[in-house]
Amino acid sequence: MTTHPGQEQNWYPVSKVGWFTQHIREGIEVTAGQLGLLQPALAQPGRLDDATVTRIIRVHQDQAGDLMLFQNQAGRWNAVPGLTAAQRAAVGEYEAAIGELRRLNAEVLAAAGQLKPVTIEALLARSDLEAGIEALLRGWPGTGSGA
Repeated sequence: MTTHPGQEQNWYPVSKVGWFTQHIREGIEVTAGQLGLLQPALAQPGRLDDATVTRIIRVHQDQAGDLMLFQNQAGRWNAVPGLTAAQRAAVGEYEAAIGELRRLNAEVLAAAGQLKPVTIEALLARSDLEAGIEALLRGWPGTGSGA
């Protein structure tokens, strides 16, 4: 649903709210899965490369832009005069799903931001001295110590 600058947003009738809500729920499932896949990389630096982290950031920045469009659509539906109680409830459910996806998307972007300085390439670019100091501060694997 990403638009290009200067391109007008498409608008849909409120009868499509169920389809949009399902689409957002699928996005929630996929984004939660992505967040789960990032957890091991957060725990162990060097598991991901620059290209992967850059792609994650780009995809989720695009998703954040799409969420603004989805929210615009909800605002348009809310402004329709004469919505039934069921339609208002459906739009409210849609907006709640957008909020959940926005939260998860922000978590993925934050995790990817934490991973940028510890990609494979970033770790390989460090000097032996930097890597040694970091290992000492973090504690050797299996020692149970760490900062």
